[in-house]
Amino acid sequence: MSEASASVLRLEPLQAWRFVAGKVSALGAVTSPPYDVLEPAIVRRLTDSDLHNMVRLILPRDPDLGPGRYDEPARRLADWQHQGVVIQDRSPALYVYEQQFQGAVLCGLVGSLALDPARRVVLPHEDVMPHWVDDRFELMEATDADLEPILLAYNGGRVAGDAVDEARAGTPWLVADTENGAHHRIWRIDDPELLTKIAEELATHEALIADGHHRYAAYLERNRREPDRHGTEVGLAMLVDNDRHPLTLDPIHRVVPGLTLEVVSSRTPSGWQVLPGRVEGVPDRIAITDGTSWVTLQSTEGQVTPTVALLHRELLPAWGVPADEITFHHALTDAVALAGPQQAAVELVAPRMDQVLHSALRGVVLPQKATSFGPKPRVGLLFRMLS
Repeated sequence: MSEASASVLRLEPLQAWRFVAGKVSALGAVTSPPYDVLEPAIVRRLTDSDLHNMVRLILPRDPDLGPGRYDEPARRLADWQHQGVVIQDRSPALYVYEQQFQGAVLCGLVGSLALDPARRVVLPHEDVMPHWVDDRFELMEATDADLEPILLAYNGGRVAGDAVDEARAGTPWLVADTENGAHHRIWRIDDPELLTKIAEELATHEALIADGHHRYAAYLERNRREPDRHGTEVGLAMLVDNDRHPLTLDPIHRVVPGLTLEVVSSRTPSGWQVLPGRVEGVPDRIAITDGTSWVTLQSTEGQVTPTVALLHRELLPAWGVPADEITFHHALTDAVALAGPQQAAVELVAPRMDQVLHSALRGVVLPQKATSFGPKPRVGLLFRMLS
């Protein structure tokens, strides 16, 4: 990938792969949420829903097999191709993807994102965990595919936004309903003149990685190892104009082994106010529970830095607990259920968008699992093969 090509935001058309409706029980029944939000109960339900559900590819089983655990999804995907269960689109396109769920709408363009190792126009905002990068890289290598689009947000896409809205007024190319009650529609944009105009406009923008930092890091690693192989210079992505279709921004809570409320009360550094109970309505607060009692922390030094960054940078070292044993939970109820006298649940508030953008533009990354942007694109409606 040339330095010039990496210096502008590019989302290229692709010939996406998709499931054939007549070969599966339903198009929605073979889809899955992204791998990193899959709880065991959801995995069991999806696995039982259809023999071709994407969870069978994106969440390899038998971790004791080591690298060999990725052979099964690779064989399974190859079988689906051979049997005609999945097929490739007839010609390249950018795909307009719309998801409607409980009043929220996710809407944007899906294509092949040009990678940006220099971080000039594709801006990560949170750190990654190496073992998850390795996991996604190994899966990509084994399957020779990008199975899950990453999610990016930008602002002010007039031409692209108009193209998306115009496409949505027409007949969808693909329609699916999923078990969670969401309704999904996809359209194709393949007019060469319009694609050129969209490309020219996107080249003047930057985009924030909202979801998929580990997958994007795996894209970069694949390109680093095979720079001359066609297809490794891009990765599957969905790009959303956050002005027209704003994403939601939620926190990801923590469970911290070895942390007690006594430690929190006695070792929290100056610059923080320790309040008894779970205090609502306090800006940028951190609430901590052992499952029975709560304390609430509030920084007295302003709110420029997201509290999740302060938690990892200031509080965890002061409390003397190892950050590498922390677990992450999207639902607060899941975190609180694990809390106990020697293991605290930490409730965070979501960073504000301006805080996230401020960090990303300065090249500063937040801790891993700092944010949960949504709604997230469903996995299995579209995917990309390298060959």
